[in-house]
Amino acid sequence: MSQPLQDEGILFHLRRQGETSLLAVWLTRNHGIVRTLAKGAAKPGSPLRGHLDLFHECEIGWEPSRRTTLHHLREARVVRPRSGLRQSYARILAATYFAQTIEQSAEPDANLESLHGLLRLALDWLEEKEPHRKLVERFERAVLRQLGADDPRRSARSLLDDLSHRRPKTHAALLKVLN
Repeated sequence: MSQPLQDEGILFHLRRQGETSLLAVWLTRNHGIVRTLAKGAAKPGSPLRGHLDLFHECEIGWEPSRRTTLHHLREARVVRPRSGLRQSYARILAATYFAQTIEQSAEPDANLESLHGLLRLALDWLEEKEPHRKLVERFERAVLRQLGADDPRRSARSLLDDLSHRRPKTHAALLKVLN
C-alpha cells in the first residue's frame, strides 16, 4: 500500500462518477494537478459531502494509485469556500477559464506551486469583483511567465494556443459576457 499524501488544493473540476462517487481534480501547492476519485462522496452521511465544490480551497489527503493517475481521495477539509464567486455568472465563468487555462497549459507532474499561487490570487480577486477583459489578459500573461513561455511580441492567447493546441471551451463564452 502506498503512503497517503496531503497538500493544499483548489478544486477546479468536479463531476459525478457512477451513482455515489465524484471525480475531483485539484491544483495543489506541492503535487501539481491531482486527479482523485471520492468514493461514496455523494451519499448522505459521507464525511466528504459538502466539502467538495468548485473552487473550494481545501486541505486534502489521498492515497496514490500505483496503476493509474486517478488517486483515492481520503479526506478534504474546506479552508476557503469562495462563496463570493457564486454571486455572478461572469465570476464563475472567469474562474473556470483560469482553471482550464492552467490545466491545459501545464505539464503533467510538474511543480505548479507558482501557478497554484496565481490561481489563488485570481480567485481571491474574483470573489470580491467582477472580471474584465484586462484581468483575463493579465492572467494569461502571468501563466505564460510562470511557464517560461512568454513572448511580448505575440498575444498571450496565441502563445497559450501553441502550448495547449486547443482553447478552453469557456474562452468564447467569457469574452462574450465581458463585451
